[in-house]
Amino acid sequence: MRYVHSLGSMSSAKMEGKLKKPLDYINIVLQIVEHLLSWDGPENEATIKMPYLVIKSTKIIRRIFIIKNDQIVSFSFPFHVYENKTGVAVLNKWHVRYKDIDVSTIILSKCRELYSDYEAYQDKKSYQEIASAQNLADTDTLKAIRLFEMLMITEPAYVRYDYDPKGAKGQKHPLCHFDCNFIDAHHYKIGLHYRINLVQVEDLLDKDTDSWFIAKYKESAIEKKKRLKVRLAKIKKKKCIRKRKKRK
Repeated sequence: MRYVHSLGSMSSAKMEGKLKKPLDYINIVLQIVEHLLSWDGPENEATIKMPYLVIKSTKIIRRIFIIKNDQIVSFSFPFHVYENKTGVAVLNKWHVRYKDIDVSTIILSKCRELYSDYEAYQDKKSYQEIASAQNLADTDTLKAIRLFEMLMITEPAYVRYDYDPKGAKGQKHPLCHFDCNFIDAHHYKIGLHYRINLVQVEDLLDKDTDSWFIAKYKESAIEKKKRLKVRLAKIKKKKCIRKRKKRK
């Protein structure tokens, strides 16, 4: 299933995929589930305006894509999303499921409470202490605990494509690049020679398509000539400055 929806007024730092720590990943996934349970249905991808969200939910791949003008963010989405086709009018048109758990608004709300408690007390209490303080006799609470624990150990598989004319700094910060991982200590860039689009990002992340290959950047003859010209100009400038100082 491919589900497309505009972010519109829901667009925020977290909903746009600006993640900095593991809890940010849990937060954005819960936000997306919350929206899925309230949205009427997908929009037309051919006419949708940026920023917008794409959810791919199949047996092979379950990922989120957040598309903006110069950026595409993608990360894992461990839920199965499918349409309610019972023919009966129901409040939630779309089902969000993890294994044997159908995520309801009640379960989601309890999962949200766990998130808030953990965010507030993680430096003072272990997750086990926070979870054990819940009403463990309640079935929905137990399901919420299972979901939260699953999200805590899920590999976010975060990758962000950037076209960044403002921040570009040669080969250290290429104009077009992938940012892999969102935690600073584990973050790195992979440069690209050209701009790419959503189709190409999806192709890269699809294990059933041909693999992409990384090639170390090789300076062209023209680029080398320009670099040496700039370097020579700097050397001449330094020599001129030294001569002036000696004359004084």
